[in-house]
Amino acid sequence: MNQSLYSDDLYKPDFPSLGLFSTWFGVVLIGVTAVLHTGRPNQGGYWAQPLAEGMKFVLVALILASVFYLPFRAERGVKWAALPLVINVGTLIIVQLVPFASLWEGARFRWRMSHYETVANMVENGELVAGESGSILLPEAYRYLSAENGRIWVETDGEKISIFFFTERNAPRNFAGYFYRSDSNPPQQGDFMGRWRHVSQKQANWYFCISE
Repeated sequence: MNQSLYSDDLYKPDFPSLGLFSTWFGVVLIGVTAVLHTGRPNQGGYWAQPLAEGMKFVLVALILASVFYLPFRAERGVKWAALPLVINVGTLIIVQLVPFASLWEGARFRWRMSHYETVANMVENGELVAGESGSILLPEAYRYLSAENGRIWVETDGEKISIFFFTERNAPRNFAGYFYRSDSNPPQQGDFMGRWRHVSQKQANWYFCISE
C-alpha cells in the first residue's frame, strides 16, 4: 500500500514548464497592453507599442508550440497537456478583446471627477476667466487635469458655458478630452473646432469626446 502511494506521488503530473512560462509571459503582455492604452502616449506609447507588437508574435509562436505540445504530454493527462494552450489562447483573447482604453478612461474620469467639477464651478462663478484666445491656464494644483499644458478652453453662448479638458492633443482638430456644458447638451460639430467622431455621456453635463 505504501509502495502504491509512493508510486502515485512519483508519477503525479507536475505543472508544465511551458504552461508556467506562458503564464508569466501572458501577465507581462497584458500589463504592457494596458499601459499602451492609458491614453498617455508620451508616457507609454513610445516604448510599449513596439514591445507589445513583438510580444504578440511570440504569443502566436507559443500557441503553435502548445498545439504541438499536446500529443507529447497527453499520456500524462489531457488536462495538463492542454493547459499551456488554454493559457495562451486566453491571453490572446484578453489582449485583443478587453477594452483597456475604455477602462482606463472611465477610471481616470471617476478618480478626477471632484476636481473637474471644482474647476467648472470656478469658471461659472467667474473665479477663472478666459482670455481673448478662449483659454484659461489652470491654477497649479489643477493643471494635471488638461494635457494642453494645463490649459482648458471655454466657450460661452449667452448664459450657457462650455468647457473642454484635454486628455490628448496631437493636432488642432485631432484631440480627445472631457466636455462640460452647463445645460447638459452634447457637443455640436465645430465646438472647440472639433469634428467629433466619438461622444459618450459620462454623467449629467459631462461627455467624453474624440475629434477626428
